Amino acid sequence: MKIVYGKVPSKEQSIEINNLSNQCGITFDTARLLYFRGIDTVDKITRFLNPTLKNLHNPMLFKDMKGVINKIQKAKENEQIVLVFGDYDADGVCATTILYNCLKEYGIKVFCAIPEREDGYGLNVEKILQMKKDLGVSLVITVDCGISDKDKILSLKEQSIDVIVTDHHEPPEELPDCLIINPKVTDSGYPFDGLCGAGVAYKVGFALISKNANKYLDFVALATVADSMNLIDENRDLVYQGLKLFESSKIRECFKQLLGDSDKTITASSLAYTLAPRINAGGRMGDALSALKLFISDNSEEIYNLAVLLNKYNVQRQTECDQVYRQTKNVIITQKLYNDNVICVKGEDWSAGVIGIVAAKLVEDYNRPVIVFAHHEGFYKGSARSVQGVNILNLIASAKHLLLGFGGHSQAAGVSVEYDKFEDFSEYISNKMQQIYDCEKPEPIIRVEWETDKPISVQFAKELDALEPFGTGNQKPCFVTTVKNAKPNPIKLGSPHYNLQSNALPLLYFNAVKDLLPLSIDVEKKIVYEINYSIYRGREQIKGFVKKVLPIYTDFNEANEFLYKNQLNSLMLPSGKAEMISYEKDIVKQGFGTLYVISDAKNLNKYHVPRGIEIYPMSIEGRSGRNCIVLSPVSVPDEYSTVVYLDKPLQIINTCVASYFVDIDGCSWINDVRTDREYFASVYNLLVSLEGKQFNDSVYAHQNYAKDFDWKSFIFATEVFLELGLFDINNGLLTRNIQVKNALTNSLQYSKICSIKEKLC
Repeated sequence: MKIVYGKVPSKEQSIEINNLSNQCGITFDTARLLYFRGIDTVDKITRFLNPTLKNLHNPMLFKDMKGVINKIQKAKENEQIVLVFGDYDADGVCATTILYNCLKEYGIKVFCAIPEREDGYGLNVEKILQMKKDLGVSLVITVDCGISDKDKILSLKEQSIDVIVTDHHEPPEELPDCLIINPKVTDSGYPFDGLCGAGVAYKVGFALISKNANKYLDFVALATVADSMNLIDENRDLVYQGLKLFESSKIRECFKQLLGDSDKTITASSLAYTLAPRINAGGRMGDALSALKLFISDNSEEIYNLAVLLNKYNVQRQTECDQVYRQTKNVIITQKLYNDNVICVKGEDWSAGVIGIVAAKLVEDYNRPVIVFAHHEGFYKGSARSVQGVNILNLIASAKHLLLGFGGHSQAAGVSVEYDKFEDFSEYISNKMQQIYDCEKPEPIIRVEWETDKPISVQFAKELDALEPFGTGNQKPCFVTTVKNAKPNPIKLGSPHYNLQSNALPLLYFNAVKDLLPLSIDVEKKIVYEINYSIYRGREQIKGFVKKVLPIYTDFNEANEFLYKNQLNSLMLPSGKAEMISYEKDIVKQGFGTLYVISDAKNLNKYHVPRGIEIYPMSIEGRSGRNCIVLSPVSVPDEYSTVVYLDKPLQIINTCVASYFVDIDGCSWINDVRTDREYFASVYNLLVSLEGKQFNDSVYAHQNYAKDFDWKSFIFATEVFLELGLFDINNGLLTRNIQVKNALTNSLQYSKICSIKEKLC
């Protein structure tokens, strides 16, 4: 993984930033951060740090707003029946709720409707005509849709149904022949084009009922972050004010029930990652109406039941999503799609409701745009997600001659393609990606503002806290510090969460177990973290919440004890087979699908390792099939189709993929390991004395309690005793099983090491 740093100010920029710092009364670091986010004047900083509804633009700036209000007013005067028609996602449901309620308050007889995902996006002419017949609907107002429905709107007008479009999606070349409120339309007249569908609906509602529409800002805030809109300009003000309605004393009953009466402070992140998925779950599981009913209901029992139902849908959605994700990964690996610039993957029985989420996860895995397609009534329906800097909608639009339809945003889009055009589309868009963006070898990145080893001030942390709400367009700042000895220590015995030390500030790493190796050994590592400010018992305090640990492995000797322990543990697993191949200095290649394994770090010097090939001790989490070198792993991830051992290991990993080894000795250290009973007795006695003490593993025990013992023999003996069940490690503590009696020869590790030593002799 590559760290991408923010801009470093020039001498002239530093002077400018310092002036801003002094004029605005903020630290230089806060002014620097804002400056490079385009908030580079006193007025911009003042507005950004003081989000208020006074900053909002007048909705009457929309060129067609006056006409829309007049049409709605006439509908009221003529007692027309109005239908608000939305979309099945969180933005669409929120937008429908807002405008439905505002129209009711305005005095309009109004109904609302949203399609199910299987019905497809946009206006459903058949459903609307049925509502005209049943309810007398004569005016339809779209929310979060409609801008691409020129032909459908013409069809409705021919049936004497008038239409107003309110939308925020990219407009097509030919617009519908009706009144349109869409900030992205070239001549809309509105100064900000970043509103979501619910934001546009709120603007119409405000034009109708003025400040009374502000009571629906919680829906606007939820929709804005759910639809990943940039939290800049008035979106920042809308979300900031909307979040106030989620405070415990003000939170709406439907949200309270969905969140399960949680007392936690609701942030923009909470809306995006906790609440929005539960709203979207209804649409993904074929019951989008349940979310809309929840939002417009005033019956406590119905609200509770619908909230329970949506939470149930969310659990089902997660299960289905995980299943489709595994299947897509298998297709990508089997068909080697990971080499494509844009990954297009299709499945016959995947649910269209989860393919967008799966696409987003695959983007994280492969660091390139991904489109996941599901079979849908005679064609493939795809959901696309992109990486930063690549406009996926423009890429898709370039292939419109191959498509049935498409639409969306720069980072997320929908697309439909006929069966026989799928391969042509896949090849075309991948080639187009290469032409436009000059693709380099993919490498995951993590963005940080800057690196510092100097102490972080409480004032800076406090000012960062004032930059909330964070989200798209205003990401929470990440920083990095270099640490050699992090001194990891669980926050309490047996906890997976660890406190770490650095010069910059105290660090807290949730679920740190996966990175305990680099944290525990004395090698330099870049620790990426977010700064958290809090007040505890009246005292201000700051802590860095760790996001990533990136060790800098230049010398693996510090990891030898852990690598050795891992090789011993591998002896308890079934043994696999590998074919011997000749030694080549350039055997290590870049690409996907090959896992290179090495048993003894010193043998790395025998090979030419290309730039970009990363080397890991034991763990290969998140590599998604990228070629890399791993020291002493115990398993081969599904993403790999080939394993090449760069030296002979103690044992070949049992796997179904093709395995090869180079005939270079990787286990000569075996001769130094003691196997005599006298030595084992001394280790046993020491372990008895350690019962009840902190005991993460055999390496931890050697480093903290047994430095006088030879590390190879001590770790070996301890691992044998653990295998035999004479001792256990429970919640980080060592316990002895007095009732267990077991012979050394019953240990696979002991027996195999003895056997290997005999062969070497």
